[in-house]
Amino acid sequence: MCERNYAQLNRYLSDDTRQGQSTVIQVSAQHRYCISVSEVARFTTTLQIELLDEQQHFFRPHFVVRLYHDAQVAEVLACQHISRFKARYDYPNLDMLLPDEKRQINMLLRDWLKLCAGQGYINRELVFG
Repeated sequence: MCERNYAQLNRYLSDDTRQGQSTVIQVSAQHRYCISVSEVARFTTTLQIELLDEQQHFFRPHFVVRLYHDAQVAEVLACQHISRFKARYDYPNLDMLLPDEKRQINMLLRDWLKLCAGQGYINRELVFG
């Protein structure tokens, strides 16, 4: 799953991706997502992914994802202000995270990427590069 997420996200990047660049993906008339580059290193790129819909107050998806170019995997570093996911959690726990929370977060990213690939289109004027 992490390899598939990497491949999907890598489609939105160019060879000369730089910190501060961003692109907008229009999924519907009301829903736009922004992918912005927050950090670029030799073997990694860190992305911020967020919903730009101003009418959505209750749930505004927000991911921080690191791409590892040497291993070709994507790791979700944070989602909805929760970060540093453990591989497994005891259940129940104080934060009421699922035993496989890290896997669930990666599946959420996978589903979001499927939505963007299936229904979204990119404003070509804002594409990286």
